[in-house]
Amino acid sequence: MSEAQSTVLLVEDEPLIRLFISELLEESGFKVVEAANAAEALVILEAGLRVNVLLTDVDMPLGCSGFELVHRVHKSWPEAEILIMSGRRWPAQGDLPPGAAFLAKPCPNEAIVSHVISAAERTRRTHHFHGGAHLSVEVSGKVVPFPKTA
Repeated sequence: MSEAQSTVLLVEDEPLIRLFISELLEESGFKVVEAANAAEALVILEAGLRVNVLLTDVDMPLGCSGFELVHRVHKSWPEAEILIMSGRRWPAQGDLPPGAAFLAKPCPNEAIVSHVISAAERTRRTHHFHGGAHLSVEVSGKVVPFPKTA
């Protein structure tokens, strides 16, 4: 990682998967904040934590799905890069906000780390803070699906 440590908000309802991905990303130099569902993630964001990357699963119990979560995050915290994962559901038209990327599970460890690094680097290149005011440079509205890997 470069000069500033990037923060990843990891939203995953399966505790063992959440622990594994969290450790994987921390070993790669990220600060990881964990949430077990969308409601927890929103509480964390509303508390003011500055998140560079949101990495979330699609299927979650209780409340909104990962697809609903990423739209809310995109609207309220547009500076956060969004990565969404699923082993069960591929996104349909309109499921992902502009600029979000989809990773199909199972996703190799190296691919997860690589995509999070790329997303964190995009936040550094495209979002600037000046005198406390947030200035955002437009990012392509293209959804980038990452193919399923074996």
